[in-house]
Amino acid sequence: MGDLYKDTGTYTPDKLIAGVSIPITAKGIRIAKGEGSLKRGTLLGIAADGTYKRTDTEEMIKNEEGEDAVSQTAAIGADCILADDVDSTDTDVVATAYVTGGFNADAIILPEGKSVRDHENTLRQLGIFLHAVQEY
Repeated sequence: MGDLYKDTGTYTPDKLIAGVSIPITAKGIRIAKGEGSLKRGTLLGIAADGTYKRTDTEEMIKNEEGEDAVSQTAAIGADCILADDVDSTDTDVVATAYVTGGFNADAIILPEGKSVRDHENTLRQLGIFLHAVQEY
């Protein structure tokens, strides 16, 4: 009969997902070149060019062209949670991100010194709900 059982991979729980009472849905996104190595659970937002970048980082936006051009900085807001580790150091990367569901607030990744609680109301309106998860 042959080998009926074999390992095809491993799974290590990371405590990102905090229940399934709220349906978890995902979508494909394009992460901007230069965002570097991003881990599962990174909070992302939409940049002016339509790509996704890390929430709470800034981008330069150029208004107008030629002599009337004015550049200003804009903060990237919150839109989704990265589903898998990616590396967009050298090129844009197509990835999967969660757009609805219940997630462990302590597992969400933001730049140092930033808090996911600052985005809780926005995320709730999008269908992303943050929960405190009891460690055991």
